Amino acid sequence: MTQESKDSSLASLGTSVENRAWLLLIYRVPKDTASARTSIWREARRLGALSLQHAIFLLPLSAQNRLDYERLCRRIEEYGGEATLLETASPSDEWHERTVARFNAARDEEYQEVVDEAERVREEIERERRKGKFTFAELEDVESQLERVRKYLGKAEARDVFGAAGHAQAVAATDESGRECEAFAQQVYACQRVDESG
Repeated sequence: MTQESKDSSLASLGTSVENRAWLLLIYRVPKDTASARTSIWREARRLGALSLQHAIFLLPLSAQNRLDYERLCRRIEEYGGEATLLETASPSDEWHERTVARFNAARDEEYQEVVDEAERVREEIERERRKGKFTFAELEDVESQLERVRKYLGKAEARDVFGAAGHAQAVAATDESGRECEAFAQQVYACQRVDESG
């Protein structure tokens, strides 16, 4: 995500970020539905929601977040549970700063995972080079790994409404892996041409 698109993403929240407005989801599901609890927790995490306590999640107020939460509320009710969606505001500057820092810390963890996965792509390329395995099958495998890294980066960026510090490093690591993959592709094509002509 470029800085311009990140600025646009922040702007799409409207004044809610500036006004420090939030959506609070409080829910409960029947005790005998462990799979439902897990499913709801995963969906809330996928949305980038911050867990304040068990079954209480927070997101910045935005039209998209409201739609996502309303969809999640319907799922909770389908599981036989109850959900309450509330609008609230930061009670103090300190609370707001702490909460934004928690959102950023969660995104930074995701960005670090992107960095780690991008590094694994480069390590895989180096391993194949050492083995001399310049085949289309190996190239396809590396390209598939890189695509997963890019998708994960995109998901983290979509949840990063406060501009977590780890974003730049994740983008740089992904770009570097992309360049290495392209260089490996050129080597594969060169080797295949040699094999075909030989």
